[in-house]
Amino acid sequence: MVLDNRRAHLLSMIQQSTNPIPTKDLVDRMKVSQRTIYYDIDQINSWLLANHLEPIQSEHGEGLFLPSSSKAHLKDNQDKSFDDWQYQLSRQEREILIKAKILLEEEKASMQHFIDLTSMSRGTIAKMIKMIKQEFREMGLELYYKKNIGYRLNGPEDMKRTVLSNILATIFSQPDWQNVRNKVHQMIQPESDTWSQETEQRRKVKKILFEAEKELGLTLTDEMVEILSFQVLMITKRIADGKYITVQPAEKHVLKQTKAHQGSLLITTALEEWWEIEFPEDEVCFITMNLLGSKVQHDDFSRYSERELSGLKEVVHQMIDDFQLYSCVVFDDKEGLSENLISHIKPTYYRLKYGVKIANDLAGTIQETYPDIFHLTKRVMKHLELYVGNKIPDEEAAYITLHFGGWLKKEKKQVETKLTAVIVCENGIGTSNMLRTQLENLIAGLNIKDTLSMREYQRNNHKADVIFSTKFIKTKDIPVVHVPAILTNVEKERVIQRMNELFGSSTTELDAGDPFIQVIERYATIHRKDELKRELSYLLEQKTPHTKEMRKPMLNELLTEQTIQLKDKVQNWEEAIKVASQPLIDQQVIRPDYVQAMIDNVNELGPYIVIAPGIAIPHARPEAGVEQLGMSLLRLKDSVYFSDKEKHRAQLVIVLAAIDNETHLKALAQLTELLSDEKHVERLISAEETEQVIDLINQAVEV
Repeated sequence: MVLDNRRAHLLSMIQQSTNPIPTKDLVDRMKVSQRTIYYDIDQINSWLLANHLEPIQSEHGEGLFLPSSSKAHLKDNQDKSFDDWQYQLSRQEREILIKAKILLEEEKASMQHFIDLTSMSRGTIAKMIKMIKQEFREMGLELYYKKNIGYRLNGPEDMKRTVLSNILATIFSQPDWQNVRNKVHQMIQPESDTWSQETEQRRKVKKILFEAEKELGLTLTDEMVEILSFQVLMITKRIADGKYITVQPAEKHVLKQTKAHQGSLLITTALEEWWEIEFPEDEVCFITMNLLGSKVQHDDFSRYSERELSGLKEVVHQMIDDFQLYSCVVFDDKEGLSENLISHIKPTYYRLKYGVKIANDLAGTIQETYPDIFHLTKRVMKHLELYVGNKIPDEEAAYITLHFGGWLKKEKKQVETKLTAVIVCENGIGTSNMLRTQLENLIAGLNIKDTLSMREYQRNNHKADVIFSTKFIKTKDIPVVHVPAILTNVEKERVIQRMNELFGSSTTELDAGDPFIQVIERYATIHRKDELKRELSYLLEQKTPHTKEMRKPMLNELLTEQTIQLKDKVQNWEEAIKVASQPLIDQQVIRPDYVQAMIDNVNELGPYIVIAPGIAIPHARPEAGVEQLGMSLLRLKDSVYFSDKEKHRAQLVIVLAAIDNETHLKALAQLTELLSDEKHVERLISAEETEQVIDLINQAVEV
């Protein structure tokens, strides 16, 4: 009986859950049908029974759970459990293991060793070797076979180190790859049995990494400490085997000027004393590269020189300015966002510069959960791309999306603090901030006092009513709610259910009723607000899952025949804004004072609303006179000028009336996609009938 990758992962999820998991949650997480989940459960239960363990059971109305006896057995045997389950390796896992064998155990890189390592046939291994050869060739490495010896790899050491770094990043980005981690760990340190078994060497490396953190004035993420500890052990192994890296003199000079180089010297000096091994200057610089590219939980910028940060600060400010322009929002705490972005973008810059791959198992979830914010983030990445000189991978853009998303979701609302909490999250600053704002917006009266790494949490006693943790932890006095790094709608429902179990429904009732109260107050006087709020919350709890995101309308729902105007010309830009706004006034979407607020903004701030030659998007804050979300479009045959400069002329004037920082983002993303194509812009400007404009808008929505 074999448990393949998917079923092993499914069992692992149920094993690690503290509460029964509803089948619909498993369908959502595994991205398979309900029928497939049931079939997989049957197969897993057959395996459990064959190993004399109680099978997965179902609790009516709650979900699936693993009996405590089976859970305890699997936990006690966690390090070898994947081997015991006869875990069937995926194609990517087999490829990673073969590459690791070639680089880390050259003397054992033979066909028979590959077969023993992966449990695959000789023919399957031969096909994979052919593919790996081609991949290595593209990197300037030559994989060849030597009779009676095995496979050998020729080429620059820096490229080999890149492959090794990518191997580490890949296995860390796959939480269910325990078996692969164990095998790679044994290649790095043959005396160890499993990844989680900490050897004396690894303990020493981690201890000196903690000392380096103090020297650098930062806190690495927990995951980063694990990766770096193995990175250092791999470097030590390469040096012991006489395989050294070479860093260009000019690059060495730059690296030596950084704060991270002092941390690298501290690390290598300690290692030289412990193991009587000499780290050449180039190897110290190589460790510096990896330190510079490491994800951090906290960073103290007062320790950095202005020269080290000035360029990145300018890039971050340009990114924020563009994001505000493209999203038509204004960040209230722009400086706070800037500091958080620099904390993340500093290591991002060095990772891209030195080819250090990031371990990011959240990238897909981020893009799927926040597609509109990801789209806008990708647009502003051009500033970082110009600074780095490389295209920014989606894995990096996804984490930066979390920074912008966290700030967009911050709401200025005065709510009495009912509960205090801390977050324990090992995924870094951006993820922690997004999780923080999601939870504070989800649970009325919740005040997150701090976000901590696992090490920071374990070092000190933190007083709070509740702990939210992305990793399993036990605590005697304070209840723990285990959460994923990114909260989907399904996860939000589970969190609210758990909070209600712990503290009663009072923590969540405000969140359900508040948006409706805000709408009602625009049109009526409320005499007994609290009673109405409670009644609305009760109705919503009965009828719909109130944890779902507010609906975001499509572009073709906002720009319709009633809100599109085609005119030849107007007198000036002020009149353009007034004429473009009239359909929204007629529909009572905005009040006349909102029009004046848009004009005042241009007079005060300049023609910032002209996002590209020919296109202007006037807007103001929601409180300036917005009644509901709306958008209107005015097409002019003759350009109107918002300044004396040619780049500030416009023929398309699109008025945006947003009600918050997010609800308009889907329509706006579709609009910017439409306007990014010059041919579409030309067709909009030359349109003679409203139907032609609507056809173009519908095409943008369908893409």
